[in-house]
Amino acid sequence: MRAGTHAKPSRLLLLKDIARKPSLASLFVAGSILYYLFIRYIITISSQGVFLITMPLYLLYAVSISSALLLTVSAYSMRLSYAHGLMGISDGTASAATTVVGSLVTSCGCSAPVLGTILYLLGANAIGVSGAIAFIATNQEWLMAAVILANLLLAYYSLGRLTYGCVLDSSGKVKAKKTR
Repeated sequence: MRAGTHAKPSRLLLLKDIARKPSLASLFVAGSILYYLFIRYIITISSQGVFLITMPLYLLYAVSISSALLLTVSAYSMRLSYAHGLMGISDGTASAATTVVGSLVTSCGCSAPVLGTILYLLGANAIGVSGAIAFIATNQEWLMAAVILANLLLAYYSLGRLTYGCVLDSSGKVKAKKTR
């Protein structure tokens, strides 16, 4: 579709628009670093000051980057939503939630007290708690891949929702539809 026909922008055009904005690009970089440091901090604290990781380091980087991508898309969505009154397209704190889950998965054995307390509060018994911790420990890599996939799917879904609230102007730039 040509620009200027008020066509719906694609997800790729929205990502390019995000990358062109210095504030959002710097949010992505800062978010990636901060998410990595947060996960590293959780692992270090839960293993008495030693950074022990029992999975490939690239998965830790991937969850940090995918969480930062979701954070950036959410910030872009909120910016459009608040600036132009697009109701119902801004997202919440999914990137923070998936990062916390990712940090619990990466430091599973070391974060057993934290995870155990959460499961006890949810009504699990001792056998259920130990079974859950053993399951997470044996399936760490698959669970971390699931967290990364969840981040990417949530970002894809958020960009898809944004395509309905945006149009391409005559110069080919993404603009919010006028709803007021």
